[in-house]
Amino acid sequence: MRMAISKQKKVMTRNKDRLNFRLDPEIKERVAHAAAITGQGLTDFAVSALSEKADEVLGRHESLLITGEDYQFFLGALDEDRETSERSRSAAERYRRGRREGVRYRLAD
Repeated sequence: MRMAISKQKKVMTRNKDRLNFRLDPEIKERVAHAAAITGQGLTDFAVSALSEKADEVLGRHESLLITGEDYQFFLGALDEDRETSERSRSAAERYRRGRREGVRYRLAD
């Protein structure tokens, strides 16, 4: 019987900020089992898993996948020669100032 060995990147956890939380015993048992399978300690595994999930969520938030039909509709809307609404101008101004409720924009230099 052959077993696949996964090489997980180790996330250094010493001298870092702490994140304390409680979880159900069943979840902790599954996490500990998964950590053992990968050869990582519980903390290193948890940090790696949290980091990977955060990257996944941020990646989805920072990109948009649309169909070809929706893309063509979007391009057509951009080509329309219409007067910009006050609401759109206001949103653009807030974006230029780098603020949106609950979100910080990263502005390009």
